[in-house]
Parts: sequence; C-alpha cells; structure tokens
Amino acid sequence: DALADRNVEMSTEEAYAMTRRLAREEGIFVGVSAGGNVAGALRLAEELPEGQAAVIVTILCDGGAKYLSEPFWGKK
Repeated sequence: DALADRNVEMSTEEAYAMTRRLAREEGIFVGVSAGGNVAGALRLAEELPEGQAAVIVTILCDGGAKYLSEPFWGKK
C-alpha cells in the first residue's frame, strides 16, 4: 500500500519562485521545500474540473532562515 495518492514533480526554479512569492506577497517566510509544496498544491488545484469541491492539504515543513544567504532571493 502506498501512502501518497500522487507524486508531483517540479523544478527547483518553480520551488524558488513560490518561496519568493510566499515571502513577498503573503509574508510567509519558508524554505524551498515548503515553497515547492505550495506550488504543487496550487498545480493540483488548477487541474480540478471547474466547480469541483476539494480540500488540498500541504505542510510547510521548513523555515527560510537557513536560506538567507542563497542568491535566489534577489531574482524576480
């Protein structure tokens, strides 16, 4: 038996972009894996048929402090 219903793959760049977006637009300072989790959850939501009700849950599992010196923060 598998625990996950589905695996969602994405590029590191997508995860970086969502991490920056969460910090800038939502004030949520998380790490890259959490940014990837949110990007994946949004992708799943976009795939739902119009009008279909759903609950999509993800975990923001890391903070952004350890990534402060990473250069991706300066990108748009």
